[in-house]
Amino acid sequence: MPDYKAMYYHLAGQMSIAIEALEGLVSITEKLKKAQQATEDMFINSDDDDADTEEAK
Repeated sequence: MPDYKAMYYHLAGQMSIAIEALEGLVSITEKLKKAQQATEDMFINSDDDDADTEEAK
C-alpha cells in the first residue's frame, strides 16, 4: 500500500521551498521595477543642456 502520508509531507515540503523561492523573485522584480522607475524619473526631470545642444545642430 502506498505511503500517502510520506508522499504528502514530501509534496508539502517541496511546495514550501518553491513558494519561498518565488516570493524571493517577486521581491527582486519589485526592486528592479522601482529602480527603473526612479531612473526614468531622474532622466525626465533632469535639465540636460546637451540635449538642447544636440537638437540645435
